[in-house]
Amino acid sequence: MRLPLLFARRYLLARRSTNAVNIITVISIVVVAVVTAAMVVVLSTLNGIGELVDKLYSPFDQDVTITLQEGKTYPRDSLPLDRVKAVPGVAMVSWTIQDNVLLRCGDKQAVATLKGVEPIYLDMAGLPGSMYEGQPRLRGDNGPTVILGAALKDQLAVPNDDGVLRPLVISAPVRGRKLLRYREQAFERENVAVAGSFSINMDFDQRFAVAPIALADSLLHYGGQVSALEIKAVPGTDIELLADRIGALVGPRFKVLSRYRKNELMYRTNAIEKRFTFGVLAFIALIGAFNIIASLTLMMIEKQRDMRTLAGMGATASFVRRVFFAEGMLIVGVGTVAGLLLGLFVCGIQLWTGVVRLEGSVVKSYPVQVMVSDLALIFLAVMAIGILATATSLMGLWRRSADGAVGYLQAARA
Repeated sequence: MRLPLLFARRYLLARRSTNAVNIITVISIVVVAVVTAAMVVVLSTLNGIGELVDKLYSPFDQDVTITLQEGKTYPRDSLPLDRVKAVPGVAMVSWTIQDNVLLRCGDKQAVATLKGVEPIYLDMAGLPGSMYEGQPRLRGDNGPTVILGAALKDQLAVPNDDGVLRPLVISAPVRGRKLLRYREQAFERENVAVAGSFSINMDFDQRFAVAPIALADSLLHYGGQVSALEIKAVPGTDIELLADRIGALVGPRFKVLSRYRKNELMYRTNAIEKRFTFGVLAFIALIGAFNIIASLTLMMIEKQRDMRTLAGMGATASFVRRVFFAEGMLIVGVGTVAGLLLGLFVCGIQLWTGVVRLEGSVVKSYPVQVMVSDLALIFLAVMAIGILATATSLMGLWRRSADGAVGYLQAARA
């Protein structure tokens, strides 16, 4: 293959009698490069959006969550906590209680989701790095405190660290008490101070109030029971495999869900969107590959004299085919490598400078994440399309060009 490749390299951008051949060859390389670069940029952008969504929803969706298959709460001793902690890949765990409550401060009120957690949960959810104001703590000088979503706190206009003059009043229905019968006694109320507010995304900021699990237990009358055990995995752990191991440990009574399974629709939608986009771009690349066919067609016509010379020196038809096949692969290869470099350059500019802005969003610039697996997939896909285009052009035009030239010499010799 070295000798056909040598001829192909000489033919690639050599001076020709017809400038149109050079122009079409350059156009073929540019088309392959542009489509390849577009694949890199678009897929990297989709990766960035997926990573952003994952970061926005992961604070309150821990890596693994254990709930009941049927029912809302369960006793803590029904789970083998020590054995769960000992499973390889488990970093931190926290019992949690979650239910809807009514929050009120002065004449302002709002329905919210109260999430009772252990102190370690603040680190599991990364709340210290998501604080909008105040401190990430569940206890103050005068007792338990809560942390509100920034939008929820703004809606209630509740001050920080004021559990006396303007406290946050949390009202929750007492389990087992009907409103029509017990009226006021159907609700439990607690006055607490607010330690601060967090900002993660619009949904969480408007909906969640984080409180000590003891306060949530007392307020909701859970009697020591919990809604779930939430688990944070060691970085780099296969979360799906970890969820399967824990599921086998705790038994069929409990539902063990990974973060991806809890938000399966969202993650599946992102994956389908990425595959669909890749398919559309690959189809565009296939259409662009017709430039390769045109380039090889003109080159075969122009190089008929060279083929006669090669045939006179003993070259076979198979050798001449390999020359033009190598020529097509050089066009595709040069265009693909140039496109990958161009795409990486564009992504790098966005990562370093954030030139494409997202005004009014949770991030200042469009997120981009380049994945090596995507680059490998793009390279293989474009090269496969190039092989298909080259093989098609050789099969369709061979008899009229290369085989015709060799046959001409054979007839002349006879």
